[in-house]
Amino acid sequence: MKKYFLLILLLISDTIFSQPKFEKEPIIRIRIINTLDSLNIIFNDDWKEKNRSKNFSSKEETTFFIENNEIKAMHNDEIVSLGDEVILINESNGTLKIKNVPFGVGWWWQNKEDRIYEGEIHLYITKENKFEVVIHLPLEQYLKGVVPYEIGNDSPLEALKAQAVAARSEAIMALQSKIFSGEHYDLTSDVECQVFSGNEKRNSLTDKAVNETYGLILAENENPINAYYSSNCGGHSELIKNVWGDRPNPESYNKTHFDWEDSTFLDLSLEQNIHDWILSNPPAFCNPNIHANLPNWTKNNFRWKREFTIDELSSMLSKKKDFGNLVNIKTLKRGISGRVIHAKFIFEKDSIETKGELKIRQLFSPPLKSSAFIFEKEDDKFIFYGAGWGHGIGMCQSGAITMANNNYSFIEILQHYYTKADIIKIYD
Repeated sequence: MKKYFLLILLLISDTIFSQPKFEKEPIIRIRIINTLDSLNIIFNDDWKEKNRSKNFSSKEETTFFIENNEIKAMHNDEIVSLGDEVILINESNGTLKIKNVPFGVGWWWQNKEDRIYEGEIHLYITKENKFEVVIHLPLEQYLKGVVPYEIGNDSPLEALKAQAVAARSEAIMALQSKIFSGEHYDLTSDVECQVFSGNEKRNSLTDKAVNETYGLILAENENPINAYYSSNCGGHSELIKNVWGDRPNPESYNKTHFDWEDSTFLDLSLEQNIHDWILSNPPAFCNPNIHANLPNWTKNNFRWKREFTIDELSSMLSKKKDFGNLVNIKTLKRGISGRVIHAKFIFEKDSIETKGELKIRQLFSPPLKSSAFIFEKEDDKFIFYGAGWGHGIGMCQSGAITMANNNYSFIEILQHYYTKADIIKIYD
């Protein structure tokens, strides 16, 4: 049956992909740094400053710093003044390495690492006297730095292709809506947009996924939509109105589903149902206990456990105000996936109500992986049991990997997660 369905998909693919909406592939501007007051850059090829005669030779390390509202470079033991904006270019698609690039700022995985980039590199000075580093790239090249980081460079090809289409859709929507834009950039390089980390994890397969889906995005009624995705849905998706009530509401996000083929219905907004669900082992595509070929990063995301002492949780949730100890947590409303979207935290002297899936997660330090959780109080501690990592809207990346491993095409994967969307070609 599946082979027959795939044949039909191939036969109708020319009608699935409609006419381009852009005259040509756009250039996208990505802010990769805005918190550093100095930059250490190693040029892997010969680069130059676009508006000046300054050259930077291959394999040389240069330190850029800010002094008296001007960008300066320490290069070959010489300090060079470069003005308040620097544009670094290489005319042969060369690369450079920026050392100690911050990532995951504000999350539990916050860290720094060396990253390799290509494109046109712009350096600006912020009001806080920090560097704002922005890369200009053709959109398809940008995606080659997104796909391997968002879903893993060892994922099967069809999952990589599904990720490429989703990421391209997100980028197009960012360009059109300007929701993430600033004066010098269209979007940023971390999880508030999409993780873009340059060339370090690119390989031939991830590049192939981008190339073979060139220009393809998700749309409804031929209008591009946001193709949201998260690491692991925990086995059930969520309605967009319960996570981002102020965002556009395409039809694909007006219905939730379990992450498998059957049309089972179970209302996880009910306390007993979500309790049983989280403690169960459902046959979801994203369940690593059933699908052993899922990568290691999924293993602790489908189901997870966190413990807090009453003292540390009380201090954390009350923001160190004198509310006394935490006594209880009431879940006032859950979404259909069981995600808590309205909670009341009851202390000895006061209480706090919080609405919003992400706001509830971020009350904890580090933030909870998901707001699909239950808890129990045991002696002097609270124990949380949870499902999934992320908001649960759109594509479950873990589930997409399993589907690809089970011979689903990228089209089938996208149709499973974005049920009302079509695939269109946005540019040639």
